[in-house]
Amino acid sequence: MKKCSICIAVLCLLALANTARSADNNEELFKAKCGACHLKGGAAAPVNPGEKAATVWDKYFKRGRHPVDLKMSENEITAVVQHLMDHAADSDQPEMLAIPK
Repeated sequence: MKKCSICIAVLCLLALANTARSADNNEELFKAKCGACHLKGGAAAPVNPGEKAATVWDKYFKRGRHPVDLKMSENEITAVVQHLMDHAADSDQPEMLAIPK
C-alpha cells in the first residue's frame, strides 16, 4: 500500500512538472510566432490575452478569423491558443501585457 501511494505521488509530481514545462513552451512559441507582428509598432495590434475570455480566443481560431496565414502547424496553433486561453480574462492568471520588445 505504501509503495502504491509513493508511486501515485511521484506520477502526480511528474504530471505537474510536465504541465508547467508545456505552459512555458506555449508562451515561448507565442512570442516567437506571434511577436513579429504583434509587438508594439508592428504590423498588427499588440495582443493582450487578458482582454478576451478563453472561449473567445478558442472560437476566433476555430473559425479561421485570423486575417493572414499563420504559417504554423496545427500543433503550434493549438499551443498558441492554449497560451491565450491560459491567460484570458476569465482565467486564473489573466495577462494584460503585450508581447515585450
